[in-house]
Amino acid sequence: MVFFGFAENKEMEIRLENPVIVSKIYVTPGSKVWKGDVLMEVSRSSLQLTQSDLNHEVAKLQSQLLLWKGEIKANISRLTAQKQAKISEINTQIEQLESEMNINQSLIKDLKSIQPAKDDGGKSPYQIKIEGLKKELMLAVKPLEAEIKKFQSELSAEQNPLKIQIDKLSEELGFVEEEEDKLTVYATSDGIVGSVLCKVGEQIPAFITLMTLYEENPTQVKGYVLENLMLKVNMGDSISVHASVKDNSPLKGEVIGLGSRIVEIPERLRKNPAFKTYGREVIISIPADNNYLQSEKVTLKIKEEYDPFSFRQFSPPVTASMMIPPDDQIDKG
Repeated sequence: MVFFGFAENKEMEIRLENPVIVSKIYVTPGSKVWKGDVLMEVSRSSLQLTQSDLNHEVAKLQSQLLLWKGEIKANISRLTAQKQAKISEINTQIEQLESEMNINQSLIKDLKSIQPAKDDGGKSPYQIKIEGLKKELMLAVKPLEAEIKKFQSELSAEQNPLKIQIDKLSEELGFVEEEEDKLTVYATSDGIVGSVLCKVGEQIPAFITLMTLYEENPTQVKGYVLENLMLKVNMGDSISVHASVKDNSPLKGEVIGLGSRIVEIPERLRKNPAFKTYGREVIISIPADNNYLQSEKVTLKIKEEYDPFSFRQFSPPVTASMMIPPDDQIDKG
């Protein structure tokens, strides 16, 4: 069974999801490119403005954060100084009382008739004053330490409103930088530039094709099977692909797609171009190592299996009368 088709290269359209202005174009139609090559550069004025605004806002918030941290550290230093001054003041008083108490005790230790007065708990006035100063020290220092601890926790907290705003804006700035990277358009695979549909300085709307790339060698064939033959082609069938105008060795293809409707067969593939014929599209994959051109006409052949007993379905049954010769033939014999 023979039918016809076109060799096709996979073509890719390059589009961007945002309006851009074309800055530079590095290729021309027919240029061969490799994966990762720079094809063109574009710009987005709105992106640059957004990036500038975000950088300004982040710098402003960071400045406010530094001022806030400076105030917190100044408060911590002030409270620490107050704490040290209070401790030093009270410790000095305690040391003076202890010194006086020691001198008095040394003077009267040999005079049993003169003993310092003591309260009911057996404590001298000096000891009572010293204990009072120690309590005063504790009461004076504890609030200062609490204030210092509060400021230190605020300084190390991750949920500061300014930090949250800076982190949010930094994420937006990172997204903008990712969008900036997309302003350089790279080839995603090896191939040949088909069409360049833009010019330097031109403003291109979103999702408009800027350029097309196609594979160097066709990797599939689109064939058309006539209506009366389409039931004989199935998914996975092996197809022999022959060049129509070249004396090349045939390629082995495989059916990878079948159309779901009847379409008009292109004029180039009809036996008689004047008469319209209809059939079903068949997509066939072929090896990439071939020398076919884009849209080259090819001949497709599929081998039908021969059933040696299929004649029984169409032959009339053999009867005894068909096996016995006529009487006149018997007489002649």
